Amino acid sequence: MKKLVRTSCMMLLLLLVAFSLYAQDFQMEGHVYTLDSLPVTNIFVSLIGSSNKVLTNKDGAFKLSKLNAGNLMITFSIQDKIIAQEPLTISNDTQLTSKDFYIQINKTQLEEVRVTSLHNRYSSSNSDFVAKMPLKDLENPQVYTTITNAVLKDQLIVSYADALKNVPGVIMQLENNSGGGTVTSRGFSTQSFLRNGVVGVAGSGSIDPSNIENIEAIKGPSGALYGSSLISYGGLFNIVTKKPLDTTKGEISYTNGNYGLNRLTIDINTPLNKSKSLLFRLNGAIHKEGSWQDAGFNNYTFLAPSLLYKMDPATTLQIDGEFLNERANNFYRLFVDGSLATGVRSPEDLNINWKRRFIGDGIVDKSNQQKLFAVLNHQFSPNWTSRTNFSYISGQESGGSGWLSALAGNDSLYRTMMWYDYYNNYATDIQENINGDFHIGKMRNRILLGLEYYSLTTKASYGSSLFDKVSMSNPGVEYTALTNESLQKAMSGTSFIQTGAVLTNTYSAYVQDVLNITDRLIAMASVRWDYYDYKGQKSVITAQYSGGYHQGALSPKFGLVYQLVKDQLSLFGNYMNGFSNVAPVQQPDGSTSVFKPEHANQWETGIKANTLNGKLSGSVSYYDIQVNNVVRSDAPARPQYQVQNGTQFSKGIEAQLTANPIAGLNIILGYAYNDSKYKNIDSTLNGYRPSSAGPANMANAWISYRLQQGKLSGIGFGFGGNYASQNKVINDLYDNYALPSFVVLNAALSYDKPKYSLTFKLDNLTNKMYWVGWATTIPQMQRRFSANLSIRF
Repeated sequence: MKKLVRTSCMMLLLLLVAFSLYAQDFQMEGHVYTLDSLPVTNIFVSLIGSSNKVLTNKDGAFKLSKLNAGNLMITFSIQDKIIAQEPLTISNDTQLTSKDFYIQINKTQLEEVRVTSLHNRYSSSNSDFVAKMPLKDLENPQVYTTITNAVLKDQLIVSYADALKNVPGVIMQLENNSGGGTVTSRGFSTQSFLRNGVVGVAGSGSIDPSNIENIEAIKGPSGALYGSSLISYGGLFNIVTKKPLDTTKGEISYTNGNYGLNRLTIDINTPLNKSKSLLFRLNGAIHKEGSWQDAGFNNYTFLAPSLLYKMDPATTLQIDGEFLNERANNFYRLFVDGSLATGVRSPEDLNINWKRRFIGDGIVDKSNQQKLFAVLNHQFSPNWTSRTNFSYISGQESGGSGWLSALAGNDSLYRTMMWYDYYNNYATDIQENINGDFHIGKMRNRILLGLEYYSLTTKASYGSSLFDKVSMSNPGVEYTALTNESLQKAMSGTSFIQTGAVLTNTYSAYVQDVLNITDRLIAMASVRWDYYDYKGQKSVITAQYSGGYHQGALSPKFGLVYQLVKDQLSLFGNYMNGFSNVAPVQQPDGSTSVFKPEHANQWETGIKANTLNGKLSGSVSYYDIQVNNVVRSDAPARPQYQVQNGTQFSKGIEAQLTANPIAGLNIILGYAYNDSKYKNIDSTLNGYRPSSAGPANMANAWISYRLQQGKLSGIGFGFGGNYASQNKVINDLYDNYALPSFVVLNAALSYDKPKYSLTFKLDNLTNKMYWVGWATTIPQMQRRFSANLSIRF
């Protein structure tokens, strides 16, 4: 018995000692200094594996408590960006450990990291692609908007179309067609065809967000640098992709939501050798999504490997691939008879159940894309560089899709179906850019010399047929009559159109100079020459091309920037030109009219800001665009003839703001007003707003806040949405049909830690019924809840 008591007492004593040691409140205090011995204020100090995190004070001092003894790793960071790590030993013999740290960074470098990490999560102050040279936003007389990867993450973006909702004056018009969908910008329709400054999209297929670092929305006609093949007068979109880094890290992310949303993404980065001269990164996604309607889906697999080879200190070669395999029933178009006689003036007047899709999931469109990109960067000297780009895209599409036509009487619609045996696209883009930076006297010159070759070949075999007529309000058994089998049977009696290869080549040369007349006054001048060579269509019988033509076009650009406050506030103005090639037309009398290229000229002025150490950035501008040489019908005298003297006008105001007034609080605000009108086009259209112009008024907002300190640090909230005024999608003397205005709100809740994050999102918070379109009516997704878990390693 005594032995048992002694043993029990000994065990209790050992347990008390163990608990006493475990409960020791070891502490660590010290200071953090830069290489130049200056105190580092307001940076986070933490230990790997511990949730304990504190901020340094104005003297660079910190104190960590509730530590365990042993060999640890101390980390210094700004936001989530680690700027230094050092090993640390906490001894059992010392309750309080004191140590000062000198991180390998000076004060200037630290402030650059602080501005980038702390203040600019939602903005970017410079770009290598907008002007095809490294140029700060305040030095550029052109307006552009950057959507950063931080915005995509905070808003839990799972589709490219949702990302574009952060651009002022941009709204989706036609979903799920080529180029990520058709949107309107400054009154003109445009798509997203560029990737890192060269062609990145050809044909159909989704643009997945998993490989996107930034999206650059470049405003206005930009023919002087980008030609005409891949842009519009309203602007262009350039996707900047993720690049391999010299660290080993990764992230696996899973998103689940209503309407069958299941999405898995990966982002893995690693050096492949000890010298870190060979770097590899892999991004990818498996995406499965249904629809809020009774049919509709989009399933695809996307992979984007990237290899970066540092050949020598002056030369790097990066090779990227992108591969997409997609199966979908996500193409929806409803055309409405909007003539004044029908009495239907908006979707709200239609006698239709919007949850019915009318085209079931047996109708499947299949698309595949294979893309190869290469860029060779070489630095001849500190002031002269070369960037050689190569892009090749192969896209294949097959299967069925269709559209609906609501008929007069407001009770029935046609289902018209299309079937592709194949629709293939092949695009090649080769681009050489030489950048120089030198002085003539006291004036700094930044010059760009560029050459580009772009080629596009398409081949197709397709047919279309009116399938049936069904009731909108009560379709009955006819509703399910459209199946893959019944469509195949209907198409068997349809004559298919087979096109041989349709080939287009464009040869271009361009030059640009950015001249610092003084340190505050900057002038930009650019010009591009395009030679457009349309070979025509290749006969499947004779193998000869026919219907070809060629055309040359010159596109200039001029701009002035005056920095009212150096590197903080700029007044700017620009003249920009864009153009479109116009094919010859055979007139009814047998003659052929050869037309000039259509041209758009923009004048714009405004103000840009990037102030308060990057906490506030934005712009306000007024633009005026006039399109000349528009080909139109020569009505009323000769309505069957085409003449080239039409015009179109588009003017408006755009404003955008990104702000970080306090740590953790980020704000995006945008507003756009556009006034577009036809002039000298047609008696039925003169003075009317084009149906492609979109709403006259649009606004966007997103506000997020993340707690920075304490036990609740990492918890974040987000709220925002979009507003659009009435959108006249059918608008002429005899027809009038408009999509009503809307306000759509979204909200997010997140918990973010260095190794993981949880995000919850409510899209369309109030379950608003709304529509987008261009001569069409496309109902939008109802309220959706989604949740995401991301694990980082």
